[in-house]
Amino acid sequence: MFLSDICDPKRLPRKHQSELIEEEQQESGEPVIGRRPPIVDSIDFLYIDEEYLAVNKPADVRMDGDFDVTVTKLVYRKLESEKGTTRKPRFVHRLDYATSGVLIAGLMDQSASYLAKLFRERLVEKFYLALVHGWTPCKKFVMEERIANHPVDGFMMTVSADRGKSAKTECVPLSFGIYGDHYLVTKVLLKPFTGRRHQLRVHMKYRGFPIVGDATYGVDSVYGPDDVRTPPRMMLHAWKLKVLRGGGEELWIEAPDPFESCFMELANVV
Repeated sequence: MFLSDICDPKRLPRKHQSELIEEEQQESGEPVIGRRPPIVDSIDFLYIDEEYLAVNKPADVRMDGDFDVTVTKLVYRKLESEKGTTRKPRFVHRLDYATSGVLIAGLMDQSASYLAKLFRERLVEKFYLALVHGWTPCKKFVMEERIANHPVDGFMMTVSADRGKSAKTECVPLSFGIYGDHYLVTKVLLKPFTGRRHQLRVHMKYRGFPIVGDATYGVDSVYGPDDVRTPPRMMLHAWKLKVLRGGGEELWIEAPDPFESCFMELANVV
């Protein structure tokens, strides 16, 4: 099945209903679409010292809020059980609900404030891995379409030359392949230079390469949670992050690549 086979607007999710859990969809009266969230009871620590903590956020887990499972609750529980501390780290950036990968937090007020300053001044380098529909150009390309709030749906973002704010994303194709028996896909490395909401997802959708499993901007989460065509997650992962410590030392954090064996690779680009 190719991208054109599933792009009928009548089959696309209404608004962002497919990002709601099944019970929320039933309460809303909408048909159950998208996927079921995973059962998560732990979180991996990627790095920890006296100042910083980095974790590997699972996909389809919220950062915080009044839910049974959140990133902050998982982290607090692990810190207390494994490290014997009740310190509450302060996360200074976020990942979308459906995105997995590196999150960094300050373990002290001073280190958290320092990290927040680095993110605010765009001094943190971030690298993402994604699986996208279609085969992209073979060479690196840059997307600079301006991004604005969607004019109708308050959850979504959209490309808008007149209303949008500046946004820049670099895309490097890594390999071409097939996902399941259904779609041509490209594994790509994405580097955002700005931090607009849903930036990577919007840029890739606008260029004709929506991220596999993206229930809001994609085209493959309309079948229902028990359909084999429904991807188990959104294929977007915060892979690496680089920050400069106070003394100028580089701190690289990496979360293992979750897409190494989830598609049939046909050709490497790099």
